[in-house]
Amino acid sequence: MITIFSSKKVTVLTNDFVLLSKDFSLLRNNLKSAFSSVKDELDMHLDSINQSTNEIQSNYEYLMALDAKIEKLTDKVDELQMQINPDFCQPDFSDILLSKREQELFLNIYTVEDRISMSGLARKCGLTLEMCDSLLRALSSKKIPIIKQLVDGVIFVSLEYNFKDMQARKNILKIDTTISQMIN
Repeated sequence: MITIFSSKKVTVLTNDFVLLSKDFSLLRNNLKSAFSSVKDELDMHLDSINQSTNEIQSNYEYLMALDAKIEKLTDKVDELQMQINPDFCQPDFSDILLSKREQELFLNIYTVEDRISMSGLARKCGLTLEMCDSLLRALSSKKIPIIKQLVDGVIFVSLEYNFKDMQARKNILKIDTTISQMIN
């Protein structure tokens, strides 16, 4: 008969196992609480980021609404000016020179029946939204009547009807025929 373990050795092994089990349990609990703490902090950061994003979106929509109101006020002031001074004529567009990109952007707005979204216009012209917006500002600074509208959080652009009609009749902006053919 062979004895593998004496009862004294089994008791020591059992005690060691109990101590290891307690150490692992303590380690597991410590890790659990540490990960829980990290998760709570990350959740707080995520909530903060989401709140900031919502504020930025809200501010952007507010600015676009203000821009639309300013545009309406500008139109009303122009209308009043026309009533006060009927001889007040349309701006002279003969001296306006558009770059090739501006002509392409203009034609893409001009050829749309009603209006086009900024993202659709940028995609159609192969531009980023920022480049498209920059070119629209350049056109506006050259007194081309671009109309911007905010509808359900989407910006749409179009041309003033009278200006579109004048362009169709007289080609007042002298659009390059090669660019015209590329668009059509």
